[in-house]
Amino acid sequence: MPRYAPLLTGLLLLSLGAPTSMLSAQRARRVKPPAGVQVSTSANLEIYVESEGTKPYPGGRTLHVVKASVVVLKTAKHGRQRKIERAEAINADLLNPDMWRIGDFDGDGFDDYRVVKEISASGCRTWWTWTYLPDRERFTLASTIAWQTDAAGKPVRNCR
Repeated sequence: MPRYAPLLTGLLLLSLGAPTSMLSAQRARRVKPPAGVQVSTSANLEIYVESEGTKPYPGGRTLHVVKASVVVLKTAKHGRQRKIERAEAINADLLNPDMWRIGDFDGDGFDDYRVVKEISASGCRTWWTWTYLPDRERFTLASTIAWQTDAAGKPVRNCR
């Protein structure tokens, strides 16, 4: 038995009883959520919004402006990522979770999201869809995926 064995055993026992403040640097860092209200979530995405105010819009309508933080919980290359955007909508309160949807809208197996851009006088909603590009680890506006719903939430061909 080496002559330093009792000393090493003692140091090992002392390190096991070390205060947690000494071990905190080794623990995984907990990520603080973005500011604002969480309006939508899935296994892969979280969306938070923070109001930046409302403004009058022509025709007696109201423009709602928010700062939206879209958090991708796990990407292949970089782990957790956050996209911050300014979102605007006419007559649609974007702090309301009903104005946001998460789902695989383009059929590629990755979560995408939608946000209402306008609510007409008849209650018809025009949605914009953002699709996730996994090879670039970012979202892009899917202008080819137009989606409109009537006041009851049923898909329609054209809003009137």
